[in-house]
Amino acid sequence: MVRPLVSLLLQIFICCLPFCGSAQTFFYAGNGHYYDTPVLRIEGDRCMPPYSYNLNDAFYTVTKNVITQGASRSEFDIVYTLRENKVYEGTAMYTSEIRYTFENGLIFKGNSNFRLDALFNIKDNIIYKGAEAFPGDAIYFIDGPYTAAQLFAALLSLGLLM
Repeated sequence: MVRPLVSLLLQIFICCLPFCGSAQTFFYAGNGHYYDTPVLRIEGDRCMPPYSYNLNDAFYTVTKNVITQGASRSEFDIVYTLRENKVYEGTAMYTSEIRYTFENGLIFKGNSNFRLDALFNIKDNIIYKGAEAFPGDAIYFIDGPYTAAQLFAALLSLGLLM
């Protein structure tokens, strides 16, 4: 009688594991071949230094598709809003206020999808400069799950976007 009860409890515990903890995503810098230097961590929708757990050290916070400054979730601290793979400044909604476009793994400047306007290329969790995925152009490796909003917050935190 004890064995089926233990088995049932173990199954319930295993099913609940994904809801118990928050996944962490790390960004590593390297030389195109080895990525061994952690430079950023995303945990609980906050972009943080890799070894800091102090909320005051947060660079940006992501709430749904809104990126806010620091650890704040206030609408007064909104930096960017993502809508339909477009990154708008603040809470704007006009095409003239689109700062970046994210399409097919490419990040473009402004409201463009022209390959010459590509700033970065994300392929196989590696961030490359430009539109192509040449090993020499690799700058960061992403280890863990992320959303488009978290990716932009991370790029802002790393100083790759302004």
